Amino acid sequence: YGERKGLLRGDLGDSLKHRRPVSELIVEKIPATLLLTFSALIVGYGMGIFLGVLSAVHHRSWIDQGVRVFTVIGNAMPQFWLGQLMIVLFSVTLDILPMSGMRDLTARGQGFNLFDTAKHMIMPVFVLSLGTVAFISRFTRTELLEVLEQDFVRTARSKGLAKGQIWWLHALPNALIPVATFLGPALGTLLAGAVIVEKVFNWPGMGRMVVDAVFNRDYPLVMGTVVVAALMYIIGLLISDILYTLLDPRIRLK
Repeated sequence: YGERKGLLRGDLGDSLKHRRPVSELIVEKIPATLLLTFSALIVGYGMGIFLGVLSAVHHRSWIDQGVRVFTVIGNAMPQFWLGQLMIVLFSVTLDILPMSGMRDLTARGQGFNLFDTAKHMIMPVFVLSLGTVAFISRFTRTELLEVLEQDFVRTARSKGLAKGQIWWLHALPNALIPVATFLGPALGTLLAGAVIVEKVFNWPGMGRMVVDAVFNRDYPLVMGTVVVAALMYIIGLLISDILYTLLDPRIRLK
């Protein structure tokens, strides 16, 4: 009972290795994880919707086939392998992107540098968002093609509306309703993937911390991190429900 009361107050216990409260360690690491996760979420949804619309517009063309091949590759590509491949190519061979970390070692103590952090984020965000891009693009394409066959779209065509108006003002908003409901599961998937990506790119976030905690058998830190990740997943589901009501005026929260 006392442990449950402590959990409700935010007391997640003390780390066995660091000899510090778990909540303090999570508060230190969670900003880096949130930065990486939400950046991957924005890139995943933005690129996924764009490719899905592009594929639907050019239905049964070589563009559509190319996007569909990309979705298959994106879903099948292991994150740890792709991350290491990008490090070898862009960091070791070409030397155009930093290999790991969140900022340059020589820049420590000089404050936050947006350009330096953005450079370090390119490869982790790409690897983390690839699966989301593949899924959202395929999902958007399927939903958009289905909406285009509905009666209200045929009515809009019969009224003589321009093709752009039909696509962007009538078809796409209705096609995005199911896509918005995937926001919560997508956030959970990205949080799970961040564990691997943060370890591969040595990103100083919650994911790398929990991997190290598993190897060190730091059970309070592992359990505390899982609790916080589950809470973030629930918040993602709540946000997806709110977006659902914004996109579909027929639904209202009571």
